[in-house]
Amino acid sequence: MEVLMEKELSRTDIERRLAFPTSSRRAFSMPEGETAVYFEATDTLEKKWKFRLSRRSVITGDWLQFVREKGLKVGDKMFMWREEGATGVRYTVRAEKKIFGVWANVQ
Repeated sequence: MEVLMEKELSRTDIERRLAFPTSSRRAFSMPEGETAVYFEATDTLEKKWKFRLSRRSVITGDWLQFVREKGLKVGDKMFMWREEGATGVRYTVRAEKKIFGVWANVQ
């Protein structure tokens, strides 16, 4: 399992788009001449989300819907990782909120 990002969310992340670490972009093969790659990530409830990662290291697509559905706010955390298996590559996304001083997974 390769952790692609662990991030405390900013206002821009929850209102417009998610800034993705440039160093983790290598986990996605972007065809020559293309400006973005589309991928699917599964959350902790096994719901699939369709995201778009641009060359400018920004994630859009279902991102804002994910934020709304999970009730994310500035300061909440977001994690994304990649796993390779017999059936191919799988991306997983998870969000956490601080509740009574303890980080808890958001369903």
